[in-house]
Amino acid sequence: MVYEDLDILLDMLSCCERVAYVQQPFYNYYKHAGSTTLDYTNPRLFDIMTAYQDAIEHAKVTYQDAVTYCVAKRILINLATPGFADYLAEFIELIRQLRPIFEASPSIMSDPAIKKICDYAGQLTLPRRFICEREDWAQSWHQYSRNFKTIIPVAKALPADLRQRSNHFKLDYWLLKTLFEQGGLLILGTVKLHRPFGRLRAGGDVLVFEGEHCLLVGAQPRSPLISELLQQLIVGSESLTELLTMVKAQPERWSAGTHKIRLVDIKDWLQ
Repeated sequence: MVYEDLDILLDMLSCCERVAYVQQPFYNYYKHAGSTTLDYTNPRLFDIMTAYQDAIEHAKVTYQDAVTYCVAKRILINLATPGFADYLAEFIELIRQLRPIFEASPSIMSDPAIKKICDYAGQLTLPRRFICEREDWAQSWHQYSRNFKTIIPVAKALPADLRQRSNHFKLDYWLLKTLFEQGGLLILGTVKLHRPFGRLRAGGDVLVFEGEHCLLVGAQPRSPLISELLQQLIVGSESLTELLTMVKAQPERWSAGTHKIRLVDIKDWLQ
């Protein structure tokens, strides 16, 4: 893994009875292209989440509070680093997981600046699910993520208005229905990403476009927008692709009033 030093050094220090250092450099550090200190698009950087979890889990009880405080402070530094914005959802989910430990830390709770880390736990993140017609459409997304599940919708019961429609409309319905029930990221075609997409998952509903073509729909379970799209698909004549283009053209006519829709251009994530 990368960040292996972070993973073990805090634990090692928590086991020491005495720590000393020599105030003299003994090696040169070379920053090469692709280094994790320079290239934040490398998905190996997800290892930092493991390192933080291990550091807290394995620390000696005597220094548990000190290690927890150090981890919280470092995570806040990461969140203030522009390059780590691509991992925003993953950091929010890590903080949500560690929140009980942070709140039990006297050092964190007594430091107003570090205590603010718990505020991130309440922020929305889209579920770790890819929903798509074909599994290969999720390949590039899997490359820049961890622990995601791919769901290929199966044929189920249809509303009466859709039973005589083309298979294309039926597939659109099953895809949307799965997104409505489970939440996640509905992938509508193939793309080749070049960076993680944590910014896309951090927040509420999101529509990701390349030009006028929608490539991805992200939503929470039971999303009002997805419910509205389902109803329009059933009673109207427009396909899902056409409906999403309409949302982009006039978002105020949909659920934007009570449920903000994020409209994003994919160009920052494509190779």
